[in-house]
Amino acid sequence: MSNVPNPKSLLSDEVLADRLGLTTREFQRYRKQNLVTVSSTAAVGESEVLMVTCQLGNRVWEGHVVNGCITFEEVRFLRGKRATNPR
Repeated sequence: MSNVPNPKSLLSDEVLADRLGLTTREFQRYRKQNLVTVSSTAAVGESEVLMVTCQLGNRVWEGHVVNGCITFEEVRFLRGKRATNPR
């Protein structure tokens, strides 16, 4: 099993909240309600890249963290299935 650092210790609540477009207080409240998920995985290869994913509803922020600095990031909005009329 690889030694993957806790993403909470790498990126502060302020940074993650900002990336999702929330205030720190909102982010912490949603996290306590288990509406925000934060996960991390170590990238395979020579570099010490940690991939961090933070999700709130359909908003997903993904970033690559190297030595505590964000080197790449993107925000995606997931689309749901369209509602259908039952016949």
